[in-house]
Amino acid sequence: MDEKKLVLQAKKDIQAFEALYQRYFPDIFRFVMYRVGNRSYAEEIVSNTFFKAMDKLHLFKWRSIPFSAWLFRIAVSEISNYFRADKRHKKIENMYVDKAVLDEKTERFSYDFIHQYIKQLPEKDQNIIILRFFEKKSFSEISEMLGKKESTLRVNLHRSLKKLEKLIPAEVLEDVYQKVS
Repeated sequence: MDEKKLVLQAKKDIQAFEALYQRYFPDIFRFVMYRVGNRSYAEEIVSNTFFKAMDKLHLFKWRSIPFSAWLFRIAVSEISNYFRADKRHKKIENMYVDKAVLDEKTERFSYDFIHQYIKQLPEKDQNIIILRFFEKKSFSEISEMLGKKESTLRVNLHRSLKKLEKLIPAEVLEDVYQKVS
């Protein structure tokens, strides 16, 4: 069944919302996990996201964005609430990169390794980097999710990557530049 039919059915019968939940849970959960890095917090945020979507489903209108983008917007809002409530974004840990980590090629470019730097960026920068590179979303999809123009997102992504580049240790960057040149 297509997305539009599922949403219309769920508006009439809330039991039908489960099909939407099953369909979009993996994508929303993965995105939230990338952002918060903690399974129990991610589960809570995703739960809140789907609860709010179900509660406000009657307000959803078909315009220029798909239902999935609406869900991502709710998830982004819930992540913001999470960081604001716990003030986690202000608690930046002192980062120390162990030389052994730099020597292990498998660890060097893993999400866990880069996440420690991504989480130091402002929330909007984290969102665009994760959606683009880890969720592999197109600029048009991100535009729908975040409610911003594609051209603005491209500029924001470029600036976000420059900020991230300043956070990553020089030794790692030199190695990456050598590999890509």
